[in-house]
Amino acid sequence: MYRNLLCLSMLLLLASCQKPQPPLHATHASHANEPRDIAWFDGSLEGAFIVAKRENRPVLIYWGAEWCPFCHTLKSTVFSRPDFIAKSRLFLPVYLDGDDDGAQKWGEVFHIQGYPTLIVFDPERNEIIRLGAGRDVAQYAAVLDLALEDIQPVDTLLQAAVSGKALSSQECSRLAYNSWDLDPLEASSYEQRGSALAAAAADCPHDAELERADLNILAAYYSAEAQSEALDRPKAQASAMLSGLEDQISLVLGQNELAVSAAGALSMLDDSFFKAVRLRGADFANSFRDRYVAAMDAAASDGRYVLADQLGFIDAKLHALKDLGKPKAPLPKTEVAAAHQRIDSALETEQNPFVRSGLVTAALSILEDLGDYNGAYQIAQAEIARASAPYYFKADLAEIAEKLGHKDEAVALLDQAYHESQGAATRFQWGSLYMSGLLRMAPNDTQRIADAGTAVLGELDGPDRIYRRARVRLELLDQQLRAWNDAAKGAHSDILQGLHERMQQICVKIPNQDAAHTSCEAFLKSPA
Repeated sequence: MYRNLLCLSMLLLLASCQKPQPPLHATHASHANEPRDIAWFDGSLEGAFIVAKRENRPVLIYWGAEWCPFCHTLKSTVFSRPDFIAKSRLFLPVYLDGDDDGAQKWGEVFHIQGYPTLIVFDPERNEIIRLGAGRDVAQYAAVLDLALEDIQPVDTLLQAAVSGKALSSQECSRLAYNSWDLDPLEASSYEQRGSALAAAAADCPHDAELERADLNILAAYYSAEAQSEALDRPKAQASAMLSGLEDQISLVLGQNELAVSAAGALSMLDDSFFKAVRLRGADFANSFRDRYVAAMDAAASDGRYVLADQLGFIDAKLHALKDLGKPKAPLPKTEVAAAHQRIDSALETEQNPFVRSGLVTAALSILEDLGDYNGAYQIAQAEIARASAPYYFKADLAEIAEKLGHKDEAVALLDQAYHESQGAATRFQWGSLYMSGLLRMAPNDTQRIADAGTAVLGELDGPDRIYRRARVRLELLDQQLRAWNDAAKGAHSDILQGLHERMQQICVKIPNQDAAHTSCEAFLKSPA
């Protein structure tokens, strides 16, 4: 879905990370649904680190956005918990919205892109641990305890495990609970990351069952992603490490309570991993599928997880049924009916608009995976009227309308969503969605594309705006515009030249030594 490009799945689009820049000055603003029970630092992030160093306190950064559904879920279900609030007082918590001045540049410095992300830093700005959404809500406070007990940077700890260091229970927990998927990584490093996490699992104490399970599952995820293309080749075989990890995960799935506790990690396993499972033969694949489905079903009814995550487990189950079932076979009617029933029940139960946003997002993902675009359309359309950020769901509705063949409506919705969006970073993201839609669905409307492109690029005309999420979006827009022109055999070269010149008006305001200047200069630049 369009929203997936805006939330966590954008992480894998990053090709590289910039080195830290000079001190930044993102200020903390007042936001509509701010979790006010936590004593957020009233000042800049730079100032927070100064105070943290003086007081020798770790810094807890929350990176979110007003439109982000799972940010609202985190605020409503975790930040409101008394145990989390109490633990947060031992840190210097900073609430950094992605639209705050300079926020995207901080995202570049700390390699943050997906909303929501929580990161604990020591006073010297070394990362201790990072967390996202989608876990047992009681774990968040426990993780803060772990961060206080051991301030060794998480990467250093992982490298120690690779070297064969025996891990304590606390060290193992910190590695297992770290949201590695929120750390942007080049695809060429996936296998290395998988090997490192597998080594950490092997170094965990025998009684750390859940931690070993989570680490092995994460290792399998990265290893499968690294081998995905190779697994498509004739007579392909997974690596010995990946096959061994499949066996480990199968054993986890055979222990119901352990599997449910590891559901957050298990739900990350995707097509690449299931492809490797299929190569083991029908008996292994069928047994694995049945155990995985049972675990996801159990997790989808477990009160440790919020409703949106429970729906996410149902979606993960449906993916496994597709990937490990007979090729092109429809999903069992009982599973389809059960998914619809869970969606209807969840939406009827939860009426808080901030909590509902994550719930609706999860429901739309299930319905689109089921091919029920009419059902998804009705839910998205109904949610627009009650949503705190209706432009978010207009982008979803536009995607569904496009799949239903209603291109004019889809483009109109993307236009509305862009013009209703708020905040510099958000407006460029929604503007780039609008541009992508125009290039796909109205490629001959050249004047509209030229006008929209000029307006959307104008959202970048300001300090510290071409970083992180915006930079990824700008590079993608560059590719799409070039492909559009190539398809027309160069007929739109004048439009591309005009957009390049508009970008140059922005580039001249950025110092040459600034990392953003390179991305700015490269946009639609003609080959030498």
